[in-house]
Amino acid sequence: MRRLLLLTLMVFTPILIFSQKNNNPTYTITGKIIDAISKKPLEDATIIFKSIDSNHVKFGGITNQKGNFSIDVEKEIYSVSVEFISYETKYLNISEITRNLNLGIIEMELDTEILGEVEIVGEKKAVEFKPNKIVFNVEKDISSAGSTATDILNNIPSVSVDPDGEITLRGQGNVTVMINGKISSMTKSEALKSIPAGSIEKIEVLANPGAKYKASASSIINIILKKGKDEGLNGSITATGGYKDYSGGLITLNNKSKKINFFTNVSYFHRNPIKMAKYDNEYFQNGTTTAFLKENSEIDSKDNVFYSTIGAEFYLTPKTTLTTSVNYSNINNDSQTLTTSDFFDASKTKTSDNTRNYFRKLDDEIVELVVDFEHNFNKEGQKLTSSVTYTNDKENYNNTVVNTNSNFINEEFTENNKLENTIIDVQFANPIKNNSTITVGYNAEIGKIPFIHSDLLTSKEINYAEDTHAAFLDFEHESEKTYYGIGVRAEFVTLKVDYNYLTVKQNKHFDNLFPSAAFVYSISDTKRVRLFYSRRTQRPGFYQLQPFEQKFSETSSFKGNENLDPIELDNFSLSYVYNGNKIIFSPSFTFQKWNNVFEYATYDTGELVNGVNKIMTTPFNVGALDYYNLNLSTTYKVSKALNFTSNIEFSRIDQTGTLEIINNSNQTIQKDYNHADSNGSFSLLTQLKIPKLFDFQVNAKHYLISKGAYSTRKAYTYASAAINKDLFNKDASISLTVDDIFKSSKTDRDRFDTNYFSKSLIENRYRTILLSFTYRFNQSKKDRKIDFEKKEIKPNY
Repeated sequence: MRRLLLLTLMVFTPILIFSQKNNNPTYTITGKIIDAISKKPLEDATIIFKSIDSNHVKFGGITNQKGNFSIDVEKEIYSVSVEFISYETKYLNISEITRNLNLGIIEMELDTEILGEVEIVGEKKAVEFKPNKIVFNVEKDISSAGSTATDILNNIPSVSVDPDGEITLRGQGNVTVMINGKISSMTKSEALKSIPAGSIEKIEVLANPGAKYKASASSIINIILKKGKDEGLNGSITATGGYKDYSGGLITLNNKSKKINFFTNVSYFHRNPIKMAKYDNEYFQNGTTTAFLKENSEIDSKDNVFYSTIGAEFYLTPKTTLTTSVNYSNINNDSQTLTTSDFFDASKTKTSDNTRNYFRKLDDEIVELVVDFEHNFNKEGQKLTSSVTYTNDKENYNNTVVNTNSNFINEEFTENNKLENTIIDVQFANPIKNNSTITVGYNAEIGKIPFIHSDLLTSKEINYAEDTHAAFLDFEHESEKTYYGIGVRAEFVTLKVDYNYLTVKQNKHFDNLFPSAAFVYSISDTKRVRLFYSRRTQRPGFYQLQPFEQKFSETSSFKGNENLDPIELDNFSLSYVYNGNKIIFSPSFTFQKWNNVFEYATYDTGELVNGVNKIMTTPFNVGALDYYNLNLSTTYKVSKALNFTSNIEFSRIDQTGTLEIINNSNQTIQKDYNHADSNGSFSLLTQLKIPKLFDFQVNAKHYLISKGAYSTRKAYTYASAAINKDLFNKDASISLTVDDIFKSSKTDRDRFDTNYFSKSLIENRYRTILLSFTYRFNQSKKDRKIDFEKKEIKPNY
């Protein structure tokens, strides 16, 4: 019956509205729908107007992210009801519509008797295009069982994770990753690989964040963890095993009552990825070849990772909620990199060789305490939110290097750092007349990282501290057709670095204003144009500033630059969204202007190692850069069984700037970064669902060649697949995931300069194959999202 209701509403509502000629007056019905216990808005709740005479559905709509709805209906007598997943249907005391009407706040009660029903009236999409962001519902990703946060990110349109683990959004790196809307140590590269995808509810992607976000966040990926929505005790258990050398498990528990919601996720996994790397180098002097070097490496990395989050939501009053949580992660990594090096003279006669064994052991323990407070005042939309996050992150590295060639020095050293960071955030939103809202906020981030590098003879200590105080002001106004917002953020940053072993101190202050603006025009209920602008910055991090040499091999190293200055950039974007029943189409154009760009320059140090030139990579500020990006995201729902999500992206970079380096031999090296480059990527996510049989998903991505001033990254194609089967009346499921199907995820790069040419290839030795079994108990099977012609009444930013 409900399926018939949905079909009738979807098919005949637009016909009634747009096709029939009717002289009846039209009135606008507005209101807001919230949870009766938490008082939080319910997004995608359904409002239905039925004819009192025929009981036929005449009009309907859904709520936006704020729980608000606005529906145009004709003058008539109706039966009006409100429905939402797992909630009791609520009938409204309305009869004849003769004027515009605001129904105020409508509270919905959970219906515990229907939580076991199997009927599905519609489903959330895997990818939703909201006015200001893309939302990826992880539960709709068939590969989520047994996967990690990093794996899931690769399935999101316009997001890519390269073989080295670097995340890019619309072709740009330096993406800020958040957890539940907050900066977290859990989002660094190693920790992201520890977060199980099964503990994630959804992932939000913001390409152009506003003033309430820190200025260094030029783009944001926000990972929302599961808290549980069903009343009573419920949860799930997942066990995973796979090739090569992979095992793990995940337990999620939730117990919700009228006064408290307790939630926890606990996981452990072991894995042993192995990578292969090959380097072929040729060295020159005044245009003449002087030597060759061939190196082959095998990186054997064993991980044992424990991750847990535990927390509770306390419903102190109908309008006040206090949430506390503890996140804990323990990462143990034992890696061995075995590198064989063969040295040749100009005539390719072998002159010497070396076998280098690099053993590294990492122990990383992260403890994070989070307290959130939210109070909704009696005035509609007036709200106070605050949060405090404390992080303690201890990293301990033990490193040993053993060489077979006596000309090379064996090493043994440790690196220890302990991050202590506190973040305080307070925001107050106050609606004013004429559909406008002013939001003010204060944010403080106070952190320090004592770093100690010790070997057999010396100990070098660096104390790094960074304090940020920020305030922002946002003004928003929305009407039936338009939305605009203007914001400004002021940040005051103090950076202190104490190089104890050099008796040198650095004090830097960065005080800046960062404006932002947004404009949205709704052409119709399904078509929208959006324009955004923001000024952002990128400040150098601890890794980029630290002045210690880190060896990749005996002939290649990395060293930070303590004199780096922040990057400044202006970010413009223009986009269009068509949100139809079967097709969602969203082209966007982005322009960014960068100043003081970080360039990782690789140069000849002037030192000879067994007759070949030693090279060093160091970041420098070099000139300016103009970045252009055209992105096209499309979702096509062919049928209930078949769905496609594609993303096409083209980028162009125009860079200007030169660099002069004085190397260790007092030689002056000139590098010219005046160049232009174009690149792009294509992706296609295909989902096939055959009811009562299985669900199948395949994700394929192709990356075009990318050329820089002194390097070229070759094109490559990547693919993954997953299949899932529900069991035991959908209380359980079994899934098989294959990552890097064709073992083609690789980095094939050429680096070149006047004195050297280097070819490198880094790839996985094995593809990953995972088999997972999940059992759920007392969890709601209903997951409804009714798609009306009117997708979203008013945007939310």
